[in-house]
Amino acid sequence: MGFVNAVQELGRLESAKMKARRSASDEIDDYLQLPLPLVEDETRSGKVIRVWLKVETAENAKNPETKELNVLGVSKIDLVDYMAGTGDIDEKKRYYLYRGPVGSNTSWGFSPIYKLGQAKSDVQKEMLGENGQWPSNDESRFYKLERRVLSDYEKTGCFSKGSVKRIMEDLVQMVGRIAGFWVDKKRSYLLLFGIDHKGSFLYPGEIPAFRNYFSTKLRENLGGGSNSGTCALCGSGGSMVNLDKIFKFATFDKASFLPGATDAKGVKEKVFPICGGCLSALSRGREVLDSSFLDGRTIQGVKIYVVPELLQGQKELNIVSEHTRDFINSGLGVEKQVFRSLSRQDNSIVFHFLFWEKNQAQERLHLMVEDVPPSRLKWLEGLWVECVRTHLWNSYEKPEFDEKSITLDQAIRNVYGVLSSLAGKSEQDKAVMRERTLGILGRLLGGDKIDIREVKQLMVSRFAGLFSDPEWLRYGGGQLRQMAAVLEFLTKSNGR
Repeated sequence: MGFVNAVQELGRLESAKMKARRSASDEIDDYLQLPLPLVEDETRSGKVIRVWLKVETAENAKNPETKELNVLGVSKIDLVDYMAGTGDIDEKKRYYLYRGPVGSNTSWGFSPIYKLGQAKSDVQKEMLGENGQWPSNDESRFYKLERRVLSDYEKTGCFSKGSVKRIMEDLVQMVGRIAGFWVDKKRSYLLLFGIDHKGSFLYPGEIPAFRNYFSTKLRENLGGGSNSGTCALCGSGGSMVNLDKIFKFATFDKASFLPGATDAKGVKEKVFPICGGCLSALSRGREVLDSSFLDGRTIQGVKIYVVPELLQGQKELNIVSEHTRDFINSGLGVEKQVFRSLSRQDNSIVFHFLFWEKNQAQERLHLMVEDVPPSRLKWLEGLWVECVRTHLWNSYEKPEFDEKSITLDQAIRNVYGVLSSLAGKSEQDKAVMRERTLGILGRLLGGDKIDIREVKQLMVSRFAGLFSDPEWLRYGGGQLRQMAAVLEFLTKSNGR
């Protein structure tokens, strides 16, 4: 359970850092998430379309005793940059008060936020549906907004009766305003609901009624399970929940996710039970992963988690090198050469790699590789340098060999590119080849033996088709050299 323990320790470390910065910690802070990823490129960073709700007696909106908001309509709509304003990331999380939905078809959300995504060519049609009949068009955005986000606020008494109807009527009248803001197809947009408080915008996290709603949903769906048992992580007893509350791929049909569990039907509590305290730490750790240790690149939609773990535990963070402390605290940042960065860490740390895919609100685990030391990555990078020197360097048309320009990231890309090019043209063939390629990458990172004979047979079986393809022959020489380099790299990797 190295991966799970490492995520838990990351969460504890982050919680300790937060408590050190402020006197008190709110119980929901560990469960907050960023609604959009952080993007360094300003041309692609997110935007927020703010909906200013007009509330009767707006002064009461900041009163903790106010349980119900009587929403009279929408006073205005404006546009701001995502993460704009003062405050660090944790403060922004509290403002947004966001946590992702528990499922793709739920009729409620934790937060009054609707993800619009990238702009569409016809915004009004997207929002209102065909002929503007959005109440009867389940594909229109307004239909989804009303039923999956807003309606439950009225059902639970957070909004007064009739509030949602008044909001939607005003939004329909202001759809042109939304269309004027939702224009960039390179950015992701949020539709965020707050309160107009004397001309100032109150974000969801500043409104006690919204925070109470969030806390109630949290207790109902995450905190406090219906079954009693013993926590698989800390050994405490009491009410338990399942690990799939944090990682949705940790379900009863994925027994292999838990080491030693081979019979899915015999695994009680799906994967394993966790208590409320460990759930809180894991939730915070998952958010650290998503914000700091998720490789921004994908392999045909497959995401990569890089989870660091100190061999002596996070409590020994103060005695390891400053370089390692900086890495644990700041994450991968905007590293473009992720594997090179990892290979430069000290051997007081190991990495766990998770290859997973998001499909709407579900998650699919493809591969997990645990306990990979930086020395393994550095050694693999050295092997790739040798293979490039032998097979590829002349094709780069550089006057002299520059070892610094050859990285393990390049090796991973070449292995994946060469093997995926051997797939057939059907989507099924490509999916099968992707799984085989990910399996090879997993053995490569984990130090397991790779079946070189199988790789050779795969390449040879595709030669007849490749050699008969005139388009491939135009670039065949370079690709054959890449195949040779990849084959030698995988062969040499079996030597350790």
